[in-house]
Formats: sequence, structure tokens, C-alpha cells
Amino acid sequence: MTLCEGCAILVGIVAGRVIRQPFKEAAWINMISVVIPVLNEERLLPDCLRSLSHQDYDGDYEVVVVDNGSTDRSAAIARELGARVITSSVARDLIGARESGARAARGEIIAQADADTVYPPDWLSRVAGHFSTGAQAVGVAGVYVYRERRNFIRRLDPFLRHLINVLTIALFRRPYIISGANFAFLKDVFLEIHGYDKRSYSPDQYGIATRLGRRGTIIYNSGLVVATSARRIEIPTVQIILEVLRNIVIVLAHVARSAPGVLRWKLAGPRTYFKIAPLVLAFAFLAYGYFIPTSTVFGKVYYQGASEDMLVALTFDDGPNDPYTTRILDVLKDSGVKATFFAIGENVELFPATARRIVEEGHVIGNHSYSHDANHALTGRGREDIRLAQEAIFRTVGLEPHLYRPPHGKKSPWELQYLKKINLVEVTWTAATNDQVAKTPEKLALEIVGKVKPGRIILLHDGYGTDHQGPRADRTTTVEAVPIIIRTLQDEGYRFVTVPELLGVPAYHSRQ
Repeated sequence: MTLCEGCAILVGIVAGRVIRQPFKEAAWINMISVVIPVLNEERLLPDCLRSLSHQDYDGDYEVVVVDNGSTDRSAAIARELGARVITSSVARDLIGARESGARAARGEIIAQADADTVYPPDWLSRVAGHFSTGAQAVGVAGVYVYRERRNFIRRLDPFLRHLINVLTIALFRRPYIISGANFAFLKDVFLEIHGYDKRSYSPDQYGIATRLGRRGTIIYNSGLVVATSARRIEIPTVQIILEVLRNIVIVLAHVARSAPGVLRWKLAGPRTYFKIAPLVLAFAFLAYGYFIPTSTVFGKVYYQGASEDMLVALTFDDGPNDPYTTRILDVLKDSGVKATFFAIGENVELFPATARRIVEEGHVIGNHSYSHDANHALTGRGREDIRLAQEAIFRTVGLEPHLYRPPHGKKSPWELQYLKKINLVEVTWTAATNDQVAKTPEKLALEIVGKVKPGRIILLHDGYGTDHQGPRADRTTTVEAVPIIIRTLQDEGYRFVTVPELLGVPAYHSRQ
């Protein structure tokens, strides 16, 4: 059995038990209560409440805002936007506010929410659906991504949380990392266990889920995604790392106390750090497979061609993004060079004429997802993103790409399995630099040229995700660097080819 097959089987087992998609409304659910503790949240609260007002759930629900001692207009804003406002019994106490809100809730299901979080329209309908499965569900846990996902830590944090949950579900049959902003539970069971226990670790997350889990199943749905503010990690990186390590130690201690027999001994013995080393190595291995563009531990990934000939492939990500993509096409036309453009489906729909020009002038267009979600490889929603991009490109240019490049080069075993199923090949790169921060075209070109060897695939960007207005979408430096890169490498004897030519694979699918 290959590693990829083993990972797929593990994920399949986990998915079969906890990642379900039932949306049939349960007859016994009269109301869902969304409880939001609020302390001076007048800036972020409106977005949260508006997202909750646009839910597609057919049943009754209420939004309960618990004023936790605010001195700004948070409570007034909540009333203006239709929320029911109550006052926490203890000011400036998050758990006390959640407790007050839960006990005042009128619904049979209590959904924990946060004021700095935005909820998708189907959030409540998906939550309600899980309580109608007959699986003795007492709680439903989802995941979150950061609304501002521009650095490594913001991308790494949700991934590690999901990875830990996959492992703890496989080992202990329940998730250990619960989001306080995306967790729902039965009120009657909550009252039976006497509410939140402030003495427990992370009372509104790990604590409440652990105690509820003794009465039934905690369902984990990695497709139940909300978008939260990154302010909780707007601290120095060193402090974040120390906090992560602290939380890992605390969770391991709880696992050790709750694990049976031999496993408890293994986790709680005198040489704890040596005993958790295999788990740490497993995390490192999986992170390597996920984050490193050239890693092939999860399956086949193309990142360079044969090195016998002086061939190199020039690729551009994140377009079309005019006027920059058009200017790059002009440069390529003047130079007689063909390139490969990995296009975002949403951008293809926005700039259809440019997408068609890419193909008409002999360049290759590939799939770079529909929305450029940084961590879409982690969940089933990533498959939908790939499919939507395929359809958008086909509708626009009349061709269906055979090449797929994942946003940020991230991959997962189940995504690679899906690509194999739909006959797409994953292509990354071997020569890249951060062209986003390059100060001059000359420096950008110098960095790229210094990394080029025969058979390498060069990565540049003609856009910035789906942003076309902000300063990051300005690709003037890249545009001006392209002719320098081409001239320099041609002078060194290199010949530019498209990725399919370099790899010896088809550029497009043949639709009969």
C-alpha cells in the first residue's frame, strides 16, 4: 500500500463517520439560538450580524447578543440589526457571557458564534442537518479560516488544527481542537452537564466538547467553514510559536489522562518528549507534503522536466489581471516566446477577452482553481473549486485544461486522488522568488535567472488572487522583468517552451 493510498483510506474512514453533508431539517428542531458574546465590537459586529441575517435555513432561529460590558455602540448596533440583546451576569468574562446567552436561549440547539466572524448563508442549515442524522449527535464542530490570509502563520494555523482533528478522530473517535466561533450543541445536554466549566482547559472549546462528548457524538465537519478575524494571532511570531507549544502540551496531558491502558502509559511516562517525537515527526512529514511545492509524498507532482536539453518553461499565476496580463502577452509576442498561464476561474470570467488571447496566440492556459482559496486542498470544497474553474475556462476559451496548479503549491492526498480521477496533472515549479516584494525589475530578473537550470519551471505572477484593485495586484515590476529574464536566458543558450512541451503531456482534454 502506498502512502497516498493509506492517507486516502484514513481520510475515508474519518469522512465516513464525521464529515457528512445531510441537510434535511429535523422535525423536532423548533428553533436554533446563535449566541454571540460582545465586548466593544462595533467595528466587526455588523458584518457578523448581516451574514447571520442572510441564512438560507428554513426553520426559526434567533441571534442572541450578550453584552459583556461594552462601552461603545455594540449593543445599540446589535438591536438596530435585529438581534436580541441581553446583558452578561459578569462583565468582561467571556465564559460567563456564553453561559448567560446559552441559558437565555430559546432554541433546542445553541450555536456558538463570535462577533469577528462571518458566516456563510448555509451555515445554520448545515448545522441543523447534522442533528437529524440519528447518529446521537450532541455537538457539531466546524473549522475556520482567517479573513486576512497573507502570511505563513495565518495559513498554517487552520491546517494544523484540521490535521490534529483528523488524527484524534482516528485515535480517540472525536475532535480535540474545537473552534469557539463554529460549534453547536444540544441545549438540554448542555444543561444536564451544568453548562460551561471554567476550571476546564479552554471551557468554550475543548472543555465543553469533552464534557458533551461523554453524552453522545461530536460530529466534525471540515466543510463547515467560517471566516474569522486574524486579530487573535496579531502578535509576534515567537509568541505564537510558544502559545502553540503550550497548547500542544496541555492537549497531550488531557489525552494522556483520558487514554486507556497502555496508551496512557505511553503518553504520560517520564520521558514524555521522547514519546511524542513520532507524532511530531508525523506532523512534520505531513506538513512537508502539504506546503512544499516539489514534494511528492502524497502522489505524482510535476515540477520540472528533463535536464538533458537547454529548455525552460515560463509560467504565470493568478491571472488574467489586466492591464498586466495584456502587457505580458505583448512582451511574449515581441520575443517570440510561448508561456503557460495558470488562470483563476473567477478572473477568466472577469477578463474573457484576455483569456481567449492567451490561447489564440499559442500559449497554454491551465487551471489555478476558481477562487484561489489558500487552504482549499484541506476540504471537499477544494474539489468544487477545481471543477468550477474547469467549467469557467471551457466556457470562455472552448478548451478544458489538463494542467492544474494548486494555490501556493499546497496539496493533500485526497486532492491528488481527485485530480487523478478527473484526469488532471498537478504542476508546481522549481524557480521562483517573491515577485510581490521585488524592488526593481533588474533584481527580480537576477533572482530568477540565478535559480534556472535545464528543465526548470519558472513561476511569476500576473495577478494577485482575485484582487484587481489593491496595490498587490499591480504587477508592473514583473511585466518589466519578463523581457530581461527572456533575453538573459536566451543569451545563455536556453529555449523557452510551454509546460506541456517540457513535460511531454497534453495541454488539454479531448472532448468527444
